[in-house]
Amino acid sequence: MKKRIKYTDEPIKIGRRVSSEILPGHGGARAGAGRPASGNKPVTLRLPPKLIERVRREAKKAGQTMSDFVAGKLQT
Repeated sequence: MKKRIKYTDEPIKIGRRVSSEILPGHGGARAGAGRPASGNKPVTLRLPPKLIERVRREAKKAGQTMSDFVAGKLQT
């Protein structure tokens, strides 16, 4: 039989030897937290290994990420 969770507004003790308390409602996702969206969509491509190495090498030479390098090449 599963133990029922009892929700209250009282602080919760988190252990016998720990003297700290956790208030209900703390933790979890918060509005505005995390990295801001870049607006780009993720795409997965299957390319031959030699082509991947070439793109990686050229992007490194240009000082760009692979995504920025490919996007720049396709926009021209």
